[in-house]
Amino acid sequence: MQLTLQQTAAALGKTLRQVRYLIQEGRLPAQKVGGRWAVESADLETALPGVAERAQQRRGQLRAAIDEALTPGAPNRAYSIRDLKAVAIGTPLYRGVCDALGAGHPAAAHLKSALEHLAQGCHRFGRDEKSAAYRAARDAASLAAVELLLAPDGSGETWLVALEGELMPALAGLLRRMDRKHGDPR
Repeated sequence: MQLTLQQTAAALGKTLRQVRYLIQEGRLPAQKVGGRWAVESADLETALPGVAERAQQRRGQLRAAIDEALTPGAPNRAYSIRDLKAVAIGTPLYRGVCDALGAGHPAAAHLKSALEHLAQGCHRFGRDEKSAAYRAARDAASLAAVELLLAPDGSGETWLVALEGELMPALAGLLRRMDRKHGDPR
C-alpha cells in the first residue's frame, strides 16, 4: 500500500520535514507518483527498523497521559506553594521572627504578607497577575528587612541576614524566571 508523505510522517511519528530528509538521504525509499512522493508501507519497517513501533509506543503513552489527566479523581499532585523555594525559606524565617521578636512585631507582619502574596501568585493563572503578586511579596519582604534593621538592640540582625541572604535572592530568582519564561529580557 502506498502512503503519502503525511501518512508516512504520522506512521513514523516524524514531521514532514524529517520524512523529506530521510528520503533525500536515501534512508527511506520513495517514488514519485503523479508528481507526488509516495512510500510503500512495507518499506517503513525495513528502511527504519523499530521507528514505527517506537512511534506507536509514544502515541500510546501520550494517550495514556491524556486519559490520566482527564480522569476525575486521578492521583495527580497539584502544584503547591510548598514547591516555591521562597516559601520554603520564608516560612521558617517568619516563625523564627515571631518566636524571637513576637508575632506582633512589624517585621513578622510584613513577612506574613510576603508569604500571602507568594501564595496568591502561585495560584494565579495570568502571567501579569502572577508577576504582580511575586513583586508584592518582594516589596513586603523589603519592608520586613527595614523593620528588622530598626529592631532595638540589634535583636533583628540574625533574621535580617537570613532575609537578605536567602529570601530576597529566592524572590529575585522567582521574578527572573517569570520574566525569562515570558520573553522579558530583564
